[in-house]
Amino acid sequence: MAARETIEAQKVARREEQRIDDMEGALNLILNNGFRAFHVETTADAATHEFMLGIAKNVPISDIFESARLGSRTADRRIILWKTTFETGEVHGSAHHEDHFRSLSRSSLPEHHEMFQEVIRKLSVEVFSSGLPD
Repeated sequence: MAARETIEAQKVARREEQRIDDMEGALNLILNNGFRAFHVETTADAATHEFMLGIAKNVPISDIFESARLGSRTADRRIILWKTTFETGEVHGSAHHEDHFRSLSRSSLPEHHEMFQEVIRKLSVEVFSSGLPD
């Protein structure tokens, strides 16, 4: 049982390491104006949700299987920045690699479910030149 727990702990550690690398890529995109808005929606609570997409270049890949599949230790990763501006003017933000963002919709608040579905639909069907929305 200890070996299984060790393997699981290593997987969790690799996912967290990847998340940190993705956040560094997101920070660089913010600093260099690398995000482009692709969906804006105001919810019933008068909060405005803005979803932006950026491509983080040469992000280190911490998962050895993913690295082997790609044939590289780095990859360009699509990062979604979710910025929410509340009626009070307070702003909250979060950034997620596309796969992680898609998984958020399964645990989203019921009142945000339709919004998530629309954002994911746009991520799936939009064609981005140079990886960024026009």
